[in-house]
Amino acid sequence: MDFIPEKQDLPCRRERRRADSASPSARWPTYPDPKRDAVPFVTRRSFRSSLRVSAPASGFTLFELLVVVALIASLAGGIGLALRKPSESASLQSAQATLSALLGAARGRAALSQQNACCLVAADPSDSAACLHYVRVVEQDPANSSNWLARDDGVWLADGVYVVPPAPAGVPGNPAWPASRRSTALPSSAQSVSINGAAGVLYYPVQFTPRGTTGGGYLLLTVGHFTTGSSGPALTMDDSDNVRGVLIRSLGALTLVNDAGALGQ
Repeated sequence: MDFIPEKQDLPCRRERRRADSASPSARWPTYPDPKRDAVPFVTRRSFRSSLRVSAPASGFTLFELLVVVALIASLAGGIGLALRKPSESASLQSAQATLSALLGAARGRAALSQQNACCLVAADPSDSAACLHYVRVVEQDPANSSNWLARDDGVWLADGVYVVPPAPAGVPGNPAWPASRRSTALPSSAQSVSINGAAGVLYYPVQFTPRGTTGGGYLLLTVGHFTTGSSGPALTMDDSDNVRGVLIRSLGALTLVNDAGALGQ
């Protein structure tokens, strides 16, 4: 009997077994795909263009800078006016409400006492603190028609707000003030009024009868300031467009005036 040698587990057989047990992808070699694995061809021109840095945009011209500076200056001026105007408008609105209340109080007092009553506006130019800035309500003394009785103190209008006088003589510092924007409810000249038996003081009166009627007209307010001149203190009113007030109708009804344009030029 022939002797059959035992099969040797040669290295090549071992490698074949490992390959057989491995995954198919590992069993068969892979080759590069020219479409998939191709390296892009870079030319010298494309390489230079990829390194090129775009030039910065040109700066502003001198004219454009000047325009911007002018716009900023105009905006700053507008903001300054906007900050100032609300304060003046609030003062005028407050004084308008005060004046309307005093006119209503004078009309009510005339009906209650069955005597004439007045809303008086201080008109003595030598008293710059009170002139056209101080208002009070009085009623006629039934025992003495030339005397007027004040039940309480008067009221000061908001700072910087004054009653517009009825005639140019009352505004020597404002000869060009429009005639349509003067207080037509006031008499053309101030009158001396005796209050509680004291000596007469200059006032502009707005008088109501016991029936509540009156002469009617506008009682206007504006912003201004007193200046001292050679002839004494004078009221300088700042802006004829910055006006508020009260329209007093002949039957005593009151209407607030908030638009200077409605008064005419």
